[in-house]
Amino acid sequence: MTDWPILVLTLPGDDTRRAPLLDQLAGFGLSYQLFMGVDGRSGLPAQYEAMIDRAMARARLGRDMSDGEFACALSHRAIYDHVRKSGLPGAIVLEDDARLDPDFSRFVASRDYQSVPMVLIDFAFGRAFPLLRRKVAGGHLHRAAVQATVTTAYSVSAGAAVRLLDRTSPVSHPADWPCELFELGAWLMVPRLARHDAPGARVSHLDKGRPAAGTSKARRPGGFLRWLRSRISVRVGRAKGQR
Repeated sequence: MTDWPILVLTLPGDDTRRAPLLDQLAGFGLSYQLFMGVDGRSGLPAQYEAMIDRAMARARLGRDMSDGEFACALSHRAIYDHVRKSGLPGAIVLEDDARLDPDFSRFVASRDYQSVPMVLIDFAFGRAFPLLRRKVAGGHLHRAAVQATVTTAYSVSAGAAVRLLDRTSPVSHPADWPCELFELGAWLMVPRLARHDAPGARVSHLDKGRPAAGTSKARRPGGFLRWLRSRISVRVGRAKGQR
């Protein structure tokens, strides 16, 4: 099996911000590549307007997406495009404010993630099928039943990247997630092996301006099946009342 590169999604000038993550990766003996995202800190650059659909986003979500959300989604889209154009078998994606659990290095070394289309190494609001899980280095993978949130850390195969790329052409949805995770064949890593820096204190400035979770009213097809999956699923990777 071929190694999948670790891509650290960051922005120009964010040396201090990404330093703790890079120190962790170096301490684990893991190589990585910096991947410069779309800088939306001062508004979305005009050249990206042709790659987004603000009206479609409003129709899908029931609200306007912020420029920061578009920049975040475009940044992750660029990674999917990079995987496709480079002929990579897949990649591990880390946002630059991720903080890693010591077992992250074991998980990467095992290459267990390469056996499934996608693994959310960090997530919020995770729900999975109670009987579908796999033992892997560092914990268990649980089959995602419905949507989770957060793009801090995940692995994505070439096939999943192509599907995500197709669903983000044009971008009309926040980075997490334009496709149904169930349909993508995504799995949730328990325990989570990555989290945002200072959990609960802030979110990535790639998605600066996004509303709090739960305020969007995304309109997705297959409502009954999604409801059914939710009903038979169980909470994973979080205690009751937590994300």
